[in-house]
Parts: sequence; C-alpha cells; structure tokens
Amino acid sequence: MHLHKVNIILLAALLALIPLCAGTPAWSADESGSSGVARQKIIEASSEIPDDDTDQMLKRINASFKRLKRYMSRLSDAGAEDREVLQLQIYNERVAILQAMHRLADVLLELEKKAPQPELRREMESAFTRIVPQFWHHIGRLRNDIDKARAQRSEADVESLQSIEYEIAKLTKRLDVFFRLSFEHLLKMETVGMAVETPRRKLSVLLTDRSDELTGRIKLALMRIEDLEKQRKDLPDSAAISARLVATRMGLNTNVASLQATLDLMENLDLDTRAPRALLVTATHDIGSGLLDTGVAFNLAHRTTKRFTAWIIEKGPGYLIKALALLAILSAFIFASRVIRAGLDKALRASNLNLSTLARRMLISTASKLVVILGIMVILSQIGISLGPLLAGLGVVGFIVGFALQDSLSNFAAGVMILLYRPYDVGDFVDVGGVFGAVERMSLVSTSLLTIDNQVYIVPNSKIWGDVIKNVTAQKLRRVDMVFGISYRDDVEKAEAVLADILKSHGKVLDYPESKIRLHKLGESSVDFVVRPWVKVDDYWDVYWDITRAVKLRFDEENISIPFPQRDVHLYNEDKEK
Repeated sequence: MHLHKVNIILLAALLALIPLCAGTPAWSADESGSSGVARQKIIEASSEIPDDDTDQMLKRINASFKRLKRYMSRLSDAGAEDREVLQLQIYNERVAILQAMHRLADVLLELEKKAPQPELRREMESAFTRIVPQFWHHIGRLRNDIDKARAQRSEADVESLQSIEYEIAKLTKRLDVFFRLSFEHLLKMETVGMAVETPRRKLSVLLTDRSDELTGRIKLALMRIEDLEKQRKDLPDSAAISARLVATRMGLNTNVASLQATLDLMENLDLDTRAPRALLVTATHDIGSGLLDTGVAFNLAHRTTKRFTAWIIEKGPGYLIKALALLAILSAFIFASRVIRAGLDKALRASNLNLSTLARRMLISTASKLVVILGIMVILSQIGISLGPLLAGLGVVGFIVGFALQDSLSNFAAGVMILLYRPYDVGDFVDVGGVFGAVERMSLVSTSLLTIDNQVYIVPNSKIWGDVIKNVTAQKLRRVDMVFGISYRDDVEKAEAVLADILKSHGKVLDYPESKIRLHKLGESSVDFVVRPWVKVDDYWDVYWDITRAVKLRFDEENISIPFPQRDVHLYNEDKEK
C-alpha cells in the first residue's frame, strides 16, 4: 500500500502544479457528459477496489501524464488547426486525470474503513483544495473571451455574423462544462468529508450571476428577433436582414441551452429558479416542462397576466376603435347589399325585360354578394393583409376544388344553359328527368319539382338538360283532348248536339280557338267522338273533369248509351248435331 500512497501524493502534486486546462481547447458537451447531472447520479457508492485494480489505475494515470507532457511540448510549434487538435487532446487527458483522482478519493474512503490514512488524506485534501481556484480562474477567463467575441459583432459585416455566433457557442459550451465540473468537484470534496461551504457559496454566486446575465440576453434576443421579423416583412428580399435574423436565432439558442444547464446546477444547489424557468418556457415554447413546477407555472401565469394587462392598457383603446370602425364598415356594406337587393328586385319586376325567375334571383343574389365581398376586401386591406397573394391563393384553391367537383360543375353548366334558354320557369308544370310536377325552386345546380300528390323531387340540372324537357304550362292556352263513345243504335246527330251543348254551357271553355267535335272512329263496340275544347292552362283539369261528368249525366238523360266491350258467345252441341 506504500506504493499506492506515494503515487497518489505524486498525482496530487502534479495536479496542483499543472493548471487544469491551458489555452482554449475545443470541446463539446457530448465529449464530457451532459450538464445538469443530478446529485444522486454524481455520488456513487464505490465498492472495495482490489490492489491490482488500483495499480492498473495508477499506471493509466502515469501514461496520461506522459501523453499530456508530449502534447504540451508540441503545442508551441503547432499550426492553427493542429493547435486546436492538441488543445482538445490536452483537455481530454486532464479531465481523465481529474476523474481518476475522484476515483482514487473513493479508494481513500475504502482504505479508511480498514485503518486511518492521515497522511494520504492530508495530501488528497490539499490537492482537492488547490484545484478549486483553477475552476474560478478558467470560468472568469472564458466569460471574458465570450465578451470579447460578442464585442466583435458590432463591427463585423453581415457575412461574419454566423461564424462569430459559432465561436461564441463553442466558448459558451466550454463555460457550461467548467461550471458542471466545478459542481462535481465540490460534491466529491463533500463526499470525502471536506468543508465546502465557502466554495459552495462562490459557485452559487457565479451561477446566479450567470442566470441573470443569460436571462437578460434572452430577452434582448427575443426583442431583436421581433424587430427583424417586422423588417423582413417590409423588405422580404433583403439578404442582410435574413442573415442577421439567422445569427440572432443562433445566439438565442446558445443562451437558452446555457441557461438550461445553469438552472439544472442551481436546482442541485437548492437555488430559486422559478423566474428564469418561466422565461425559458417562453423562449423555447416548451410549456409542459415548465408547468410541472408549481412555482414556475405561477410565475409564468403572473407574467402572462401582467403582459396582457399592459397590452390592454397600451394598445387596447386603439384596437377597440379600429375594431369598431371595421364593424361599422362591414355593417354599412351589409346594409348597402340589402338596399341593392330590394331596389334591383323592384327594378327588374317593373322593367320590360323578359327574365326568368332563376335569372332574376341570380342577378339579385350576385349583386348583393358582390357588395358584401367588396366590404370584406376593404376590411382586409385596412387590417394590412395583401389582397394580391390572397386572390392568387383563392384561384389555386378554386382550380383544385373545381377538379374535385366535376359532377357539380356539370350541373352548374347545365344550370347556366337553362338560365339562358329558359325551357321552363318557377311555377311551370314540366316533365323532366322522368318526374312530372310543378317547378317549385330553381338553382344553377338543381331543380326542385312538386308533384301533384305533394312530393318533392330534386333533379340535377345535368339530367334535365341532357334529356327531353316537356313543359306543359309553357303556353297560355291548352287543348283538352277527350274521347266519348256511343252505341251503334244511338243517333249520331243527337249525340253531337248534346256534346256541343255541354261545351257551350261550360263557362271556362273558350270560344276561340273553336272547339272540335268530330266522329272519330267506328270501334268494335262503340262509335267514338273526339271532343277538343280550348281552355286556359290553369283551367285544364277543371274543364276535363267537369265535361266528363256532364257527358255521363246528359247521356243518361237523353237515353244515349255509353257502350262497353261486348262479346257474343255461341254454344254448339255436337251430339245433337250428330
């Protein structure tokens, strides 16, 4: 065990003499572990290590020291790229030695379970104590380097902004690692039993200052991004604005990640992180992570309420006046559309234009809707929405919708043809698409028919225009075609006189055109007369039913028989004939 003790003392002396990290080595968080390691994951119970394993560990440490000296000897003569590689290797070796020293501290604890190790403990505590100032030194140096890099942004051209932000991000990641390593080192000192109150307070102060600084920088970045977004709306083709926006967002992401790492360490030190956590939720839009903490949720709700109240006080009256003005404009256009609808309807009815009901309704509806659309466009222009891209977008959407609704467009085209050629109108009795009834309603897509038995049929216009259209009420006058038969024994002239008297006595039968009564056919069982009076279209069925009834009653009075089909049946008795 004496060899172990000598090697550990030598290691402590070397670590005290050689700075923890020289230069500015390139480093990333993935190479040294993630920040914000929880306390319980950092302090792990060490099992008793056999002497052979300790010897192997010390041999690896000695090998690391040799590699470290070799890298440092080559550092002064190396070029820019090689220097960066060597700095990374130097940093990795020193971190490995530091972690091995923490492991050997666990060995000390295991040895002290068997017997006191005062000399070894004294040397170990001395080495641990001397390392702490190195952390504060490098944290301060890195913060100065970051400030110098930030100062270059004010004088740099637009093309260099992203490279400067990349350099700042590298330095910020290194700074976050030094904070995390210092926290891990203090935890290891506490595990060994050393007093850490003073360095713990120092680290708490540094982390709190770091949190305040990052909070301010994140707020400033959010304001700059908002301003740059407004500038890009006014100058969408400006490459300089786009480059500054990208660089500002890079800086925001760097500060957000650093604040996350800082807050994780602060929580391990039992420091208050509610206010910066709320800002972090705002910057990252990660609401779920913030609402898990009641204090953060309360702080976020308070800030949101305060911001909303300030917005209401500052901009509320202006927006209210603008909203009332827009509402007044919309109401005025709606009122104007109703006035135009009523006036146009009266004008079309009073004019001599022979328009169908569908055409009249379409003109009135189109005019009123155009007025409302004009009002909406005026409102959109007042809001600040550009109408050009909106109309172009509506055109593309219209093309897509039209392609998807081909059948509806065919109905629409047929409706336009019906509108132009007017084969029927509302109120006409028509036979279209296999349906007979009165036209109740017409549109450019379909026609609604009301049948005689009060059923409603909605027929697509494409089926109507592509088939035969029979308009029963298209003319003002209509002829009623009826057939009446008498017996072969009855007087033909008497029957003609009776039929003529019936037509003449009916008030709805027109004198002109003249009614026709003619002997039409000599049938198998009857002598048939055609009776064809002319009536108005609305009187068709009244005349039809009245005359049919009157013919039956008068024929009975005049003893004129109405025959029905008859057959003579002859029976033959074959046996009798034989």
